[in-house]
Amino acid sequence: SCTVNDVRLCATWSELGRVHIWNLENLWGTVNRDAQMGYVPTENDENEQLIYTFKGHTSEGFAVDWSIPSPGTLATGDCEKHIYVWKPQPGGTWIVEDKPFLAHTGSVEDIQWSPNEPHVFASCSVDKSIKIWDDRAKQNKACMITVSHAHTSDVNVIHWNRNDPFIVSGGDDGIVKIWDLRQLQVGYVKLS
Repeated sequence: SCTVNDVRLCATWSELGRVHIWNLENLWGTVNRDAQMGYVPTENDENEQLIYTFKGHTSEGFAVDWSIPSPGTLATGDCEKHIYVWKPQPGGTWIVEDKPFLAHTGSVEDIQWSPNEPHVFASCSVDKSIKIWDDRAKQNKACMITVSHAHTSDVNVIHWNRNDPFIVSGGDDGIVKIWDLRQLQVGYVKLS
C-alpha cells in the first residue's frame, strides 16, 4: 500500500489480469474505530472504494510495488513477462503506457522500486534473472543491467535495501543471495 495526498491506497491483482487500485480510507477508519470496540468488519461491509482499474495486462500476475520516492507511482508485472509502470495524475487516475517494458523471457515474479531513485526499479523472473530498469528510457531500452543466471531456477522474490546499495533475492533453488549494486556483475554473497 502507499499514501498519496494523505489517502491510503492499495493495489491488487485479479485472476483476469486486471490490477485494481483501492481507496482504503473508509476501511482503515472502520478498522481503527471498530477494533477499539471489538468489532471485526465482514466481507459484506462495503467500506472500500475501487478508484481505478488497469486492463492492459494479458494474463494474471504477481509482481506489484509502489515507489517510495515517487508516491503514487506503481509497477506491475505479469505471467506473460510484461511490466507496466503507472504514473499518477491529478484527480485520482493514472497514466499507463500502452507498450510494456519487455526483457524477461518468463513470468515476472517480483518488482521492487529503488528506495532512493524515483525512476529505477528491479524485477526478477522465472527466467532465473534479475534486471535493473530506468523508466525514463523507452520501454525497449529501459533494461539497464541484467544478471542472467542469478539463481539456478526461478527467482521468486527480491528486496531492495533501504540504506545500502544491496538487493536480496530468493529462488526456487532454496538459496538467498545478497547482491551489491556497485558490483552487480561480480557476484553475490550466498546465505544458506
